[in-house]
Amino acid sequence: MNTRTDARSDSDRRPVTRPGRHGDPLLRRIGRGLALPFLPSDHTRGFLETGEALQRAITTGRRIVVTRPRAGADEATVTALLASVFAHYRHDRVLTLDITPGSNSLARRLGVTPSSSLGEVARKRVSASSFEELAPHLAHVRDRLWMLPAVHSGPEATSLDAGAFQETLLPITRYFGVTLIDRGADVFDGFNRAAQASAHAHVLVAPATAQGAADIGRGFDWMTTQGDASLPKRIVVVLVEQSPDEDPRFDHEGAAEVLRKSGAEVVRVGYDRHLAHTDGLEPRRLSASTHAAATRIALEALKRAAR
Repeated sequence: MNTRTDARSDSDRRPVTRPGRHGDPLLRRIGRGLALPFLPSDHTRGFLETGEALQRAITTGRRIVVTRPRAGADEATVTALLASVFAHYRHDRVLTLDITPGSNSLARRLGVTPSSSLGEVARKRVSASSFEELAPHLAHVRDRLWMLPAVHSGPEATSLDAGAFQETLLPITRYFGVTLIDRGADVFDGFNRAAQASAHAHVLVAPATAQGAADIGRGFDWMTTQGDASLPKRIVVVLVEQSPDEDPRFDHEGAAEVLRKSGAEVVRVGYDRHLAHTDGLEPRRLSASTHAAATRIALEALKRAAR
């Protein structure tokens, strides 16, 4: 990506169709419901263990940055999925922050219209001495989940710098167990660099194609040449299939095996009709495989963030 307009995620331009469509076909949902009483006890125990792991106590707020190496990967969707998982399982608050200038893709995925932004909080010098003072500036998504864009479109889009990150964002994150930071790939201002450097863990999103996996591999090679060979150990790679059989010749397992040698974890999110044809994310309409993948990504990211 070479232009600022590419900073917008693909979901900013996605047409909205069939808002109530389920990720799984009706017959598959019925079959899964009929089979549920006959599943082995290990199946239920696995869900309980996963829930307990995601509910682990955190002494200080953890920041997880979700980004993509290039256009064509919808990191906002993955951010929204993770936010839903953390908000469902955890007992503390979860914050999602979109720091891509001019983008509203995360807000659309979460189904909210923010009335404020981090830039406004900084400019108005809002006191964050308590969550109650901060809450009016946040968009409440559901339950324990909140959302805040870094900036709105217009002149303010370039007003944040590394100082604003230290003075405004860091104090805010102490009120949240997990803060998910949605970051565009081609934005390299001081604020974005500071957010990237502050992350306890990273989620790197790419299309589930040979090209997408190659982009991740080149990124890992670059980290090694920069002396950051240990960074992949804090990364969860998410390969997203955005259309059915997007790259039928792509060897996902082979690519995942190669990428895992760096220390990263790799999770594939298969094609989901709900995500493909709906703007706002409704967790209950996601396919079972998407639910499972999102939960695994959240668990792996939290493990790396809590180290």
